[in-house]
Amino acid sequence: MSQDRESPDALESARRMLAARDAALAAADRDLAATVASAHAIAVEAIGRIDAIGAELDAAATEAPRDSPAAAHELSRRLVAKNREIAAVVSEAKAAAHAKTVALQ
Repeated sequence: MSQDRESPDALESARRMLAARDAALAAADRDLAATVASAHAIAVEAIGRIDAIGAELDAAATEAPRDSPAAAHELSRRLVAKNREIAAVVSEAKAAAHAKTVALQ
């Protein structure tokens, strides 16, 4: 054998190292794909919740009588409650996104 050729043991060792690296990269790819899919699902859910709140607000604005202070107060109360719901949705999505970011690091 010439010195330029690798020994069968060295080639087998290199093959095993590459196979182990390939397995580790495949596992990392699966973890990344699962994390991204989960983050996407969280975003879709948050958008759906905000859309539902928007529809409730639209319905409340069109259905609410506006001819009395009590009706205006009730509409104001509903708007504040919906604003809190939106803030909660955004806060939950932000916390989930942060958790996913930590998981990726």
